[in-house]
Amino acid sequence: MCNKKVNIAVIGAGGIANNVHLPSLAEIEEANIVAVCDLREEKAQRAAEKYSIPGVYTSMYKMFEKETLDGVFVLVEPDRLHRAAYDCLNAGLNVFMEKPAGITSYQARSLARKAQQTGKTVAVGMNRRHIPLVQKVFQRMQEVTTITQVDGVFMKHGDVADSWHYASAFVCDIVHATDLVRYFAGSFPKKAATIAAKNNSSVDNAWSSVMAFENGITGTLRSNYQIGGRVHSFEIHGPNASAFINLGFGGNECDARILYSSGKNIYSLAAAGVSKQPIEYFDGKQIAGSDSFYSYYGYKQEDMDFIRFLSTGQKPLCTIEDAAESMEMTEMLLNNII
Repeated sequence: MCNKKVNIAVIGAGGIANNVHLPSLAEIEEANIVAVCDLREEKAQRAAEKYSIPGVYTSMYKMFEKETLDGVFVLVEPDRLHRAAYDCLNAGLNVFMEKPAGITSYQARSLARKAQQTGKTVAVGMNRRHIPLVQKVFQRMQEVTTITQVDGVFMKHGDVADSWHYASAFVCDIVHATDLVRYFAGSFPKKAATIAAKNNSSVDNAWSSVMAFENGITGTLRSNYQIGGRVHSFEIHGPNASAFINLGFGGNECDARILYSSGKNIYSLAAAGVSKQPIEYFDGKQIAGSDSFYSYYGYKQEDMDFIRFLSTGQKPLCTIEDAAESMEMTEMLLNNII
């Protein structure tokens, strides 16, 4: 990737750190993890022992005083992200923060302003963009067709009032899908409408949105936390091809198909002269060259993206300014409930 080793610290030693980020960083040669910080010392200590990290802290401010750092990974809960990232910027550090970019667009724009004031960069973990499968299929679609429609689905089975007690699941979780729909569209919605519902819940836990983007592309986004299980998929359509990206159907699948137009109008399978259309299959694990979830699902790639920035100055794929637009789109969809 690059040659210069960079000193980094990890703030937050919980599930997201241990399951995807620390394993990824341990495999990136240019990443030198010099410290880990968590309010619970035993959690920081366990992570330090597992990944041979020399510095262990319960105060990030003490860590800033004692360590020489090129950047920090902020991997705390969504409602704590803004404060931690803001204080890292105040300490003169470049930041990678987990999604969402704060729990409001105001927090996201606050971080963008602080990044500009301090001359530092904040990269945001919108990891679906980084999935090798997603990048390959999106590039292929851009090569073969004009994109006219994008659709996203992110559904689960869970209690959002309990899991997301500090902010809506739509803001903290569905933002993954919101961001990727906006990324595929390459534009911001000029019009949007959402239908929300409460299914076995005291708070909204299902949303169906339609969007008209400023560049003429149309889109939909559907989410529901009271279905059979995890379903996560995206579609990209144009007159010459349609892509169907499967990022989970009851599990963590990662594959896609592109259906290419035969050039003939097809209205019904019962119609005369229907010919078989070309279909191209993509295996996400094969494209990533790994069966490890964090490798084929974009987490390692987003970590590498930030390490590359620290080492070479190459702009991250999703900066705080970009992520703020996804937060604003999320709020736009919620503010237009019909």
